[in-house]
Amino acid sequence: MTIPPAPTHERPKALAVASQKGGVGKTTLSLNLALAFAEGGYRVLLIDTDPQGAIGLSLSKKLTERPGLVDCIAGEAELETSIVRTSLTNLLLLPLGQLAPSETQAFGSAMADGSRFGALLTEASHHCDLALIDTPCGFGGITLGVLRNATHVVSPIQAEPIALRSVDQLLEMVQSLKRQGAPLKIAGLVISMLQRDDERSVASARDVWDLFPPQLLFDASIPRDPVFLEATAVGVPVGMLRTPRPAVTHIFELLAAELALRMQLPTAQPNDGPQALVD
Repeated sequence: MTIPPAPTHERPKALAVASQKGGVGKTTLSLNLALAFAEGGYRVLLIDTDPQGAIGLSLSKKLTERPGLVDCIAGEAELETSIVRTSLTNLLLLPLGQLAPSETQAFGSAMADGSRFGALLTEASHHCDLALIDTPCGFGGITLGVLRNATHVVSPIQAEPIALRSVDQLLEMVQSLKRQGAPLKIAGLVISMLQRDDERSVASARDVWDLFPPQLLFDASIPRDPVFLEATAVGVPVGMLRTPRPAVTHIFELLAAELALRMQLPTAQPNDGPQALVD
């Protein structure tokens, strides 16, 4: 299945994965959603904006040793030569690049107003239908610059009592940026690290389901599963860990399908009615 190329004069749809709280599974969600979208026929550019280089560290140490986003933003490398092609034709990566700890503040400042990152997204229209952006925790300079340019944001909400506090901060940030003219919309909140055998975890998830309207939530939730650590240890998304695939793989396929509808991504074969299985 092939999606028609995006017009080169327009930016691709841009989905930011963001949260005020760290350790909620942003990188896990970003990486596995990227695979699901790519396998669904979309041309995806997965962009790592986290100064810790979480995507690169999850996949291959080599990705942390080559030019990437940092170098593009600084004008020291071209997007075309910084993009990493994967074993999937539809999935491209833009790693963080080489960023010394002492340079993090300068990088954040360069990202904050969003202009340089916006120019990069415009250029990315040659390569993708969807830019999927993993962000650092919090809404500081780097994430702020991403959100100024993203069309949508999805936020993983860890199934624990304290996690709910981060949702209000996300909602306030989105409303503030919209008042400034940003095109940003909330695509939804994803419950993550759910432990169905832990009453506190289930109760926290229930609070989310009770507090927020259905259009902000997804039917699927991400469990706390050791398979994610297993996949990270060998540097692959869970869907590429083994055959048959781990059962949790289908969760990201469901999320990607629902996100595609919410974001109004183009479909390869539009169909507005049932199709016969046999003549």
